[in-house]
Amino acid sequence: MATTNCLDLRRVTSAVGAVIDGIDLRAPLVPETVRFVRQALLDHGVIFFKDQDLDDEQMGAFVAHFAKPVPEPFAADYRPDAASVSTTNIAVGKHATSVWHSDTSFVPEPPSFTALRAVRLPALGGDTCWSSMYAAYDALSEPMQRMLDGLTAVHSMIPVLQRMGDFGRHFVSNEQTHRGREHTHPLIRVHPETGRKALNYNEGWIIRIVELTPSENEYVIALLREHVKSPDFAMRWRWEPNDVALWDNRSVQHYAVPDYSGERIMQRVVTAGERPVGPQQGRG
Repeated sequence: MATTNCLDLRRVTSAVGAVIDGIDLRAPLVPETVRFVRQALLDHGVIFFKDQDLDDEQMGAFVAHFAKPVPEPFAADYRPDAASVSTTNIAVGKHATSVWHSDTSFVPEPPSFTALRAVRLPALGGDTCWSSMYAAYDALSEPMQRMLDGLTAVHSMIPVLQRMGDFGRHFVSNEQTHRGREHTHPLIRVHPETGRKALNYNEGWIIRIVELTPSENEYVIALLREHVKSPDFAMRWRWEPNDVALWDNRSVQHYAVPDYSGERIMQRVVTAGERPVGPQQGRG
């Protein structure tokens, strides 16, 4: 049966995040529900659903309402024909994701959406934080906005590999073959659906701003790195089993808190994206 439910939306903070109640993601979604969820995703950046015990087929079918699920771009065994839904122990790479970042931004067309479902959690810790890059951009002064609007930045796989240590070596040859080591994207991104400007700096992948000198890079990157960390733009989610989070990588960043030991098993889906567009090219 299709889902014909009475949906309820509760905001998490004024800047980012919302919880949607009254929906069973195991069932097909009617068009009205898809439109409601998509608008909530565009408005709030990340949305959450409680008590969703989904198998891989159900998880993939849910995410496919919003974009095409694709194999995980940053995977040691990446293949274009690999399954698009994976369940893994994220604890293995927990120090690689304990910085503010959007997913796999070093590829030409970074994923548009990511979904996670909590399968098995540590006894303590393992929260995830999300931050609105719309709010981060809006909080900058007009002179700073004008300067950043015309800049581009190099997104590289190297910072993540370095944080992964010995484990990161498994990724190098495969990623170079399929994706390359780095790509350049606008520092300010115009969202393709909302037309809003979002700060596209993230500590996870960016290694330099193309148009600036080395000394200018040092100061501007330090400023942006601290700016993105502001709690004014952010929320923190304490996972429970069968929580599902779906977020828009084009407008939010996230930070996986590594304050736990043992396993943290999560079901994960990423979707196809598009090449980021800057203010000179977009609607902003």
